Amino acid sequence: MSRAHFKTDFEARSSEKSVGKAGDEKGSEVPRGSRTVFADNAVPRALQPIAAERSFEMGSRPMTIAVLWAVVSSTFLCPALSAVPVTEPLAEASSAPENRRTGGQPDTFIYKTSDGISFHVTTEGLSSIRIGQRELASGGWSVFNAEHWFKESGSGLVKTAPVASKSLEVLAANLVRVRHAGGDVACVVDYTFDGEDVTISSRIENHHASEPINVVGFSGLVFHFDRPPEGLMQVQHISYFQAHGLGLCHPSFWSKIGGSYAADDSIGVGVSPWKIGWTRSLILWDYSSWAADQRENSPDRRLMYFAGTPVPARGAATIDLRVRVSSNRLWKHLLAPYREHFQATFGAVQYQADDRWIASDYMNHSQQAVSSTNPYGFHGGHRRIDLGEGVESFCRTLIPRLKSTGGQGVILWGQGGDDPRGAMYRPDFDVLPPEVALHWPLLVQRFREAGLKLGVTTRPADLAVRRDWRSDEVIQLNADDPGHLDMLWQRFQNMINRGCTLFYLDSFGADLEHVKLMRDLRERMGPKILTFAEHQCDAMLPFSGGYSETTFSANGKNGPQYRLWSGMDNWEIYQWLVPGAQLIARLYEIEGDMPPGFEVVDRYYYRNRITPLVPVSDFRRLDNIEQTQPEFISDEGKWK
Repeated sequence: MSRAHFKTDFEARSSEKSVGKAGDEKGSEVPRGSRTVFADNAVPRALQPIAAERSFEMGSRPMTIAVLWAVVSSTFLCPALSAVPVTEPLAEASSAPENRRTGGQPDTFIYKTSDGISFHVTTEGLSSIRIGQRELASGGWSVFNAEHWFKESGSGLVKTAPVASKSLEVLAANLVRVRHAGGDVACVVDYTFDGEDVTISSRIENHHASEPINVVGFSGLVFHFDRPPEGLMQVQHISYFQAHGLGLCHPSFWSKIGGSYAADDSIGVGVSPWKIGWTRSLILWDYSSWAADQRENSPDRRLMYFAGTPVPARGAATIDLRVRVSSNRLWKHLLAPYREHFQATFGAVQYQADDRWIASDYMNHSQQAVSSTNPYGFHGGHRRIDLGEGVESFCRTLIPRLKSTGGQGVILWGQGGDDPRGAMYRPDFDVLPPEVALHWPLLVQRFREAGLKLGVTTRPADLAVRRDWRSDEVIQLNADDPGHLDMLWQRFQNMINRGCTLFYLDSFGADLEHVKLMRDLRERMGPKILTFAEHQCDAMLPFSGGYSETTFSANGKNGPQYRLWSGMDNWEIYQWLVPGAQLIARLYEIEGDMPPGFEVVDRYYYRNRITPLVPVSDFRRLDNIEQTQPEFISDEGKWK
């Protein structure tokens, strides 16, 4: 099956390109007059000699690589290199930076993979990536203060330019260090090579007396693909970030997946944050030109990397990035380093999914429905759960159909009716009208006796406060405030005590603060309570299942088709990153006529390992679900 790629504007598109191999030409040209150290990954590492005849010139005497390794390793492995407060003054800036070599080091370090891909490091940093005679990337790699990229992110007073000095030092056959110093900052970058991967570890030293760097950026390397590349490549103009701030960085609604990959017809590039912890980060593939006729039509892209890692005044921080360059252009191969980083950072799935279909019902109507006989604005009939007869009708309507077709339970939207103070699905979701609270135990009893689950809608990220005498507004909870965490958990605990084991999480899921809140909730509620976040990013899925809506379009881009609002490509990657993750989905709208014999939506869901969420108003689908679900789901709710 062909792999769907992402457009540069992060919308999915399909690609039928076959995966090919890069050319296997060996070697590359080195400019005249330069001195070069060459490392080949096919040669044994570290203490084993690379080649007896290969040597460095140190003064007037040659030194073999084995001897050099003994010298530099004693320095590189010294504990004195661990993080310490920065006190040394920077060299005075000049119009032309000082380029120097440490101990007679070469101008260029070259590391070559067994696949014929070579990485070239100079005093400019990673300066070139080549495949035989083809230059895939050129430029350099350097740090800058990125506070001006993001709204209200800092003073911008810490300067990184002009660069006063640059140096290169070879530390091992697969390790080279580049140092840049300029403005208020020194940056020491270690490039560690391992096969087709390079880990770029940057230690940023902030010498400013009083100002931190709140957002660190890196750039300078331009990739030259053989055609406009495809892949998971985020790109956006600086003005967008300046308008909206650091919240756009991963994990977020805009940057749902923290890793990235790009590919052309012969080569693929994967890029991943590396060991940065629970820190906002962003990988961009900036256009070489923002002219309207060039943008995505150009084969050239500028790689940029941002990290919301504060570097305190007179302090330091280390930020890592891993880059993979490979002739294997499969997305799973290119994103494999990101998967390793992701799982080490956010962990495995922490809930026990039940993938049988779930019913949903929407109880609250509106303020217009409020009357003396309907004081809470409920829909009529079986949705009047403020009445005993309404609860009995609700149970008669749902329980037999759930039981006969293999459903697991129901989630209620608007269980408290329509609140006159607004905020339709409210943060105080555990506060039920007195009449609803009176009849709630009967509802729970009926579902429990039937072996079915009961759930409600929540709004975990917010707190309702009074805007004026008649209406409320919401403000965000502080995920780092233990008091806020306790308050939120108490609301969930109240509904769990009332018999709820399913929770829809409204206006929630695609933000680092939301992930923090959900991590705390999951630790407290354990693995058997199931939650479904309206919005998703990859970091949410270890802690909560997701929710999506679906549109059928008769005139879609590829003809009649379903469109999963969360993105089918995203869901495919989420499952790969978080085995055991769950997604539920509702058919929200049908645009045009569905052709005769077209795949029914529930088979589409099951085929893509998605749990159907079926509104009571759409129970006509249950006959098909009854026939289809056993093909995919066991009686215990597990995928076959």
